[in-house]
Amino acid sequence: MNKFRNFPIRRKMLVMTLSICGAVLVVAIAALFIFQVLNFRFNFQRDTSTLAQIIANNSTAAVAFKDDAAANEVVSSLQAKPTVLSASLVLPDGTLLAHFGKEENAASLAQFPAPGVYRYSGGHLFFTQPVMNQEQVGTLYLCMDYRRTFLELLGFYAEVVLGIMVVAIALAIFLSSRLVRTITQPVLDLAKTAKIVGEQKDYSVRAAVDGRRDELGRLAESFNEMLGRIESQDAALSLSQQKMEALIHSIDGIVWERTPANFRFTFISRQSEDILGYPPQMWLEQENFWEGKLYPQDAMKAIQTGHDMAAKGEPYSFEYRMVAADGRTVWIRESGTVLVEKGRAVAMRGIFHDITQNKLDAEQLDKLNRQLIDTSRHAGMADVATGVLHNVGNVLNSVSVSANVVVDRLRNSNVGDLRRATNMMLEQNGHLAEFLTTHPKGKLLPEFLGTVAEDLHEEQKELIAEMNSVDEHIQHIKEIVAMQQNYAKLSGVFETLSPIALVEDTLRLNVAAFERHKIELVREFDETTPNVSVDRHKVLQILINLLRNAKHAMDDVSESKRLLVIRVRPASDDRVQIVVSDNGIGIPKENLVRIFNHGFTTKKDGHGFGLHSGANAAKEMGGSLTARSAGPGLGAEFTLELPVIAPVHEEEPAVAEVMQ
Repeated sequence: MNKFRNFPIRRKMLVMTLSICGAVLVVAIAALFIFQVLNFRFNFQRDTSTLAQIIANNSTAAVAFKDDAAANEVVSSLQAKPTVLSASLVLPDGTLLAHFGKEENAASLAQFPAPGVYRYSGGHLFFTQPVMNQEQVGTLYLCMDYRRTFLELLGFYAEVVLGIMVVAIALAIFLSSRLVRTITQPVLDLAKTAKIVGEQKDYSVRAAVDGRRDELGRLAESFNEMLGRIESQDAALSLSQQKMEALIHSIDGIVWERTPANFRFTFISRQSEDILGYPPQMWLEQENFWEGKLYPQDAMKAIQTGHDMAAKGEPYSFEYRMVAADGRTVWIRESGTVLVEKGRAVAMRGIFHDITQNKLDAEQLDKLNRQLIDTSRHAGMADVATGVLHNVGNVLNSVSVSANVVVDRLRNSNVGDLRRATNMMLEQNGHLAEFLTTHPKGKLLPEFLGTVAEDLHEEQKELIAEMNSVDEHIQHIKEIVAMQQNYAKLSGVFETLSPIALVEDTLRLNVAAFERHKIELVREFDETTPNVSVDRHKVLQILINLLRNAKHAMDDVSESKRLLVIRVRPASDDRVQIVVSDNGIGIPKENLVRIFNHGFTTKKDGHGFGLHSGANAAKEMGGSLTARSAGPGLGAEFTLELPVIAPVHEEEPAVAEVMQ
């Protein structure tokens, strides 16, 4: 079949024509042969039956009178029939009356069929014919030579068939050679044109049509039309290919194609020389070129990863280092796809990106990020210190007010009047009694002294009260400083603490500021709230920042309406919420997604560290810091979630976890 497929079309058509003719002839001859065989068999049986009836009728008298001479004479007449092998006349009692040819016996006569039935055996036809004279008076047994007659017929048929086939094939070849040209020649011309196009890539040639309007003519016209389209598309493709090559070679990366099995490169763009210093020819001609240029520490992993990606047959990307021609170490990001056909990877295509500068930038960014974290931490500490100093300043303002009150009271004291009264009494040395009883001023002096004494007593009470207030403020300052020192000492240590106590410590630092700004403070503490495992300094830093922001957010709110709500409650089995809610200026929707970004602030003097560092601190402790606001003028709510620590058995000491 493969050999026939490669035959020229003219020979194929000739073979096909002859095959068709031969098949038709074979079928026709076979049908005719079968018909003749059946007809011959039918005629042979009919002739045998007729012959048997004639012999039986001619021998009726001889059989009836048992005249063996007459019977033998009748049977001997069968010598004229060469197809008769034997004939026997047998009386009803089984006596052989006459026979021709081979003498039959009782055993041989048993193979004959019943009267009227034909039996074939060993190339012979056996037939039984009753001899009748109003009743059966004997039986004629005929054995005919069917094989010889049939073979003679076959020989004759073979000669006839052979002659017919020779004449038919000769006629078929003659007619085919004439008719095939009208079909094959246009096809051959079309094939010749296609060969020229295929070999020379010349799409300007055209197949001859010769005015044909049949299918072959339309095929040639369609072929010419296709060539015209291909010619125009080839020109466009050539231009596109030039553009594609220019695009590939202008990409800031090395475009490549290689085989998955051995990583042999079949294409590499010119950027390979610009980026790594190796011309494309080296990549294409040298085996294991890529493997040999890998950075030693990355080679094994890069090669294994390449094989793994080829086996998966999916798009991939990974990074490694290569050694450039000038000895530089170049970071490469390999991004590629695997071409799979019939479940097998046949090619890998992708691009090498030089990410060396990205790596250097990432290292620099990491360094800057660490510096930023330190700066944020210091800023957070500065925020706490600022809050402490701010609250200390508020208390000192109260101390200053009390001191001014004392100074004013002392400046306006009645001590001067008492001194004048005393001098007046000293001037009446020796006449004091007369002066007090007779002199108009002397009479008023005792009452005046009582009034002055009463005023001095009241003044003493007021000054004592003011000094007690000053002492309380000084004690408050000491508490604030001591609290700050205590928190600073425990920075970085995880402790099991009450969230309510943490909030109260924070409020204690800010209570003076809230009072001065006329802010109503509402505590909503759930006493069933479990303890948390946190760094108390970080929690203090977060809460101070949230309270200060809430205070500033209510600057534009009427003093009689400023409300700050602090809630402490369980959030889940393993989380606790501390919610700071105010009715201040609120947060626009567009700012809610940026409020925790580093450097973002809406304050003129803000630095954008507070919420960013607070969110990071909450995350470091295993919690979170989120914000919610219905919009400008509708207040804001910040929620600090902290992790719950499981209760510790009394006999087990609590262990502080130091954050690395």
